[in-house]
Amino acid sequence: MPRAVVTLLSVVVLLLLGTAAPARAHGADAKPEATDYRTAITAVTPSTDDVTVRVIENGARLELRSNTDRDVEVRGYSGEPYLRISADGLWTNTRSPATWINATADGKSPVPASARVDTAAAPEWQKVSSERVVRWHDHRSHWMSTSPPPAVTADPSSSHRIASWAVALVVAGGPTTVSGTLDYEPPPTPTLWWAAVALAAAALFAVTYFWGRRPAARRLVAGALAVAALAELADAVGRTIVAGSTGFGVVTGVLTGQGVGLLVSLAALAAAVVTVRGAEAGPFALAFAGVCLALLGGLPDYETFAHAVPAVPWSGPVARLLTVALLGFSLGAALSGWWWLLQARRAAQSSPAAAGEPADVPGAH
Repeated sequence: MPRAVVTLLSVVVLLLLGTAAPARAHGADAKPEATDYRTAITAVTPSTDDVTVRVIENGARLELRSNTDRDVEVRGYSGEPYLRISADGLWTNTRSPATWINATADGKSPVPASARVDTAAAPEWQKVSSERVVRWHDHRSHWMSTSPPPAVTADPSSSHRIASWAVALVVAGGPTTVSGTLDYEPPPTPTLWWAAVALAAAALFAVTYFWGRRPAARRLVAGALAVAALAELADAVGRTIVAGSTGFGVVTGVLTGQGVGLLVSLAALAAAVVTVRGAEAGPFALAFAGVCLALLGGLPDYETFAHAVPAVPWSGPVARLLTVALLGFSLGAALSGWWWLLQARRAAQSSPAAAGEPADVPGAH
């Protein structure tokens, strides 16, 4: 095997071992998850350009960005001042229960005894940052319970409007309301999508089994692995966008928050190039990269098959088809690579030299 390929794969393994835990160690408060509930903002009343409000993290948080030098306030659950964005940054009222309740997505974060929570008391503002943007778990806008709503329990196969919600703001001294909806969407049937993964992997391996000696077969398998790598890159970008990144922040978000997916995708693309060029290391590269891409890139996306709303900005069917390509083609490429390695080993063992038989030397009698 060429030394360059061995070095590349060794570096990838070390990077994966060094980054896998941090990239997956964050909880639901920092990573968008697939869900069966869709949160949407329907109106900001009265309409204003002074603030921009949007849903991020697949409904787990709301984001408010101030576009004015005048104060913007978010009201808490009892109408008390909760958050304030001023010209010098973001502040939170430590007397508001929302400051502590909204610390986690489930609303179960403890309130410190020193907080002196009192919705009727004058605010005690504590500076959070110098940024003029805030993201928070607003429990009016997402479903918090682990049990479904009664309507969903009664008819889980139909869509339901769970709630219409509103968040009160004070923008430049005037009352403003952010209105939205929370809907339930019935989940897909996971078995069908896993069957599609198995079919894709089997079809790719069949190409190897029946036509594996043809150069076109290796190019086809390498191309399929490249498609799987691109699907994982798309998933990494999509999750970063849903997490709230925009512009160049998407690039830095992928680098810092989707490091595992990025690394296994690059390794798979490198393996595809090595295979297309006909290098001896091609089969091993396919097997190694295919397994890594399937286990570290595709398998964590199993939630896409089980929930209606994926953790990416495109539709559920598109997200599930990309996951099928990611898992099916990476597993198929891994199986193909190991098959070619096995065939090469069998061929080497059956050769006259490997069997200890004298070679047929021309001219010998």
